[in-house]
Amino acid sequence: MFIMHRMKVLGVIALGVASLVIGILIGHFAIAPRLPTWLQRMSTDGDPKYSNQLHQEIRAEEIHKNLQFFAGKPHIAGSHQEEEVLVNYMYKTWQSNLDGVKIYNYTVLLSYPNASDPNYIAIVSADGVESDLSQKVEKILSPDQNDSTVVNPFNAYSPSGVIVGDLVYVNYATVEDFHFLTRNLSMNLTGTVAIARYGQIFRGDKVRNGELFGCAGMIIYSDPADYAFGDQERVYPDDWWLPGTGAQRGTVLRGDGDPLTPFYPSIGSAFYLDEKDVALPKIPVTPIGYNDAVKYLSKMSGNEAPNSWKGKLNVIYKLGPGFAPPYENSKIKLYVKNYNVKRTIRNVIGFIEGQFEPDRYVALGNHRDAWVFGAIDPSSGTATMMEVSRAMGQLLKKGWRPRRSILFCSWGAEEYGLIGSTEWVEEMEKVLGSRTVAYLNVDIAVEGNSTLRALATPILHKLLFAAARKVENPNPDEIRAGRRSVFDTWVKNIPSSHDPNLPHVNSLGSGSDYSPFLQITGISAADLLYTYDQKYTIASYPMYHSVYETVDLVSRLLDRGFKYHQAVGRIWGELALRLADDVILNFDCLQYAETLKSIVSELQTIYGLTFQEHNLSLDAVKDAVEEFLKAAKALQEKAEKANRENPLEVRKINDQLMQIERAFMDPFGVGGSLNYRHVIYAPNQHNMYAASSFPGLAAAMFDIENDPDQERRWQQVKKEISIIAFTISSAASTMEDPSSIGGGHMKDRSVL
Repeated sequence: MFIMHRMKVLGVIALGVASLVIGILIGHFAIAPRLPTWLQRMSTDGDPKYSNQLHQEIRAEEIHKNLQFFAGKPHIAGSHQEEEVLVNYMYKTWQSNLDGVKIYNYTVLLSYPNASDPNYIAIVSADGVESDLSQKVEKILSPDQNDSTVVNPFNAYSPSGVIVGDLVYVNYATVEDFHFLTRNLSMNLTGTVAIARYGQIFRGDKVRNGELFGCAGMIIYSDPADYAFGDQERVYPDDWWLPGTGAQRGTVLRGDGDPLTPFYPSIGSAFYLDEKDVALPKIPVTPIGYNDAVKYLSKMSGNEAPNSWKGKLNVIYKLGPGFAPPYENSKIKLYVKNYNVKRTIRNVIGFIEGQFEPDRYVALGNHRDAWVFGAIDPSSGTATMMEVSRAMGQLLKKGWRPRRSILFCSWGAEEYGLIGSTEWVEEMEKVLGSRTVAYLNVDIAVEGNSTLRALATPILHKLLFAAARKVENPNPDEIRAGRRSVFDTWVKNIPSSHDPNLPHVNSLGSGSDYSPFLQITGISAADLLYTYDQKYTIASYPMYHSVYETVDLVSRLLDRGFKYHQAVGRIWGELALRLADDVILNFDCLQYAETLKSIVSELQTIYGLTFQEHNLSLDAVKDAVEEFLKAAKALQEKAEKANRENPLEVRKINDQLMQIERAFMDPFGVGGSLNYRHVIYAPNQHNMYAASSFPGLAAAMFDIENDPDQERRWQQVKKEISIIAFTISSAASTMEDPSSIGGGHMKDRSVL
């Protein structure tokens, strides 16, 4: 009995143990194993609450305070105010608000006017008497402009010189304008002084064109047609239009970075070229206002200018050369006393360290230097960036930390030719090229209060649209009209020609600090600003680079409540947050494919018949685009289905997405320039401000019909088509499965 009882007890225990084991096994296989907390967080996009908190934290009144500080005094590159006061303030602020900050010093060539011997223009008679002198300083129109450190109007890097010659009007001084004068009118411009109006192209290209066509000097003025669209009697300080006493400063250096250290950073170990061995401008040039321009244009002789060349001055626009009676024996005198000097400039880089991918950077940037007060360019952007960084610093205190690192970049000497950003990218190229996700630039936050305007590489378009949709419209009239977001007003004012439901996004040329990121390292980039109504066919915002670009102008006439600055800051911050916190980068490679198709289609429409006449075809380019589209679809699908709990798979896909932009780089440069290497987008050969699609081909086709060596030029066209096809195909290969490197993509081209 005892034995039987014992066996029963043991049986019950065994049954219980078996049941327990079975239960554990069932539980183990029925319930998925719980991921470690760190992997859960690493596999999840950033918490949306931080996006909402960031938007709420970015405050208009703080941006206003920032602008009053940064634009309160003149701060030209190389000055004490610029390189000491502002740099030290930013360093201390970011040291307090962020995880860290570093200053990078560069000794570079800068240019200044002689304060004791100002530049000017005059009419000089046969006996040497000067009359009709231009103003040597801009007239003070409000108390906040009265500062002894204001630098008089000048064009940086213009050589010093005194030129006396016949005056000739060259319109905007484009290549086409010079062709009209020399080809259509058979004018000999050798030794003349050209007077050109600002607008259409970069001022440095105007000067270069003048050099190439034999001019001995150049005067550049701001015509009311381009800077005072309304009533010329209602200008600043009554309205935002440029008064006749305003003159536009600006560099005439072509190319980016310190001219003495091309392709290398201007650090302690640098080898500096001699100035005589550098391609600096060769003819003296200086800017004037339109009150002065009238004095000279009204006295000119020669043929009347074509209607398209006529501005809005109350004169009969004539071409010259020279003056009409009673000034027929007089000449124009151009007096320039600029000088070049090496000075130290500084970049300030603040950072927030990423939690899971600290070696991946999302960079936000704005330049700090201004020609005078710079309340629009660049201090509207500086003030906004400081507020975005402060707001993100507050998020850190609330427990947020981004997945990837975020950099805040304040550049020195941008106005002289993107010097600070270019030197930094040259120094950090090996690091930035492999680690930077994207560069988000705001040079000017607000130049008007009508609509958002954006420039970006196509891979960022989708993200731009999403950010603009999320930000509340700063214009109450637009909200009452049913357009509640920034996106709604943007698409209404600047619709895409390809899809009216989306806004147009401009291509990136040069002219701001995104250029070295895109053109040297192939980093995807964007540039944002709020702009004026597109009904104004003006060259830029009217007070551009003048002494009148003050806090008063911005706070009284452009953005009284600083709501437009706030909107730009929110979009900027939202873009950075998404790029820093999304597990899979929200890069749209399909949009890149569609953009390439559009470019090729437009190219076919413009040049198709001409190519056919020369036995050329775009078929290889079209095939490459189809290959790119197929690969983009596959990668996009892979990104959507990615296992976010596998860090290696996430990293692999993100690396492929980042590589797409880099794959468009040509180390030998495009369009005949080693400074620009992006085969799809680069500055226009004849206008650095504008972008060219397929810039190498655009340069090869320019004015080709007038080249006496037709065989050579068409061979170059053939070569450029080949480069485009190869580059797009290569970019497609970066999107294919990495395991196919020994198979699919290469196998088709192998010979056994």
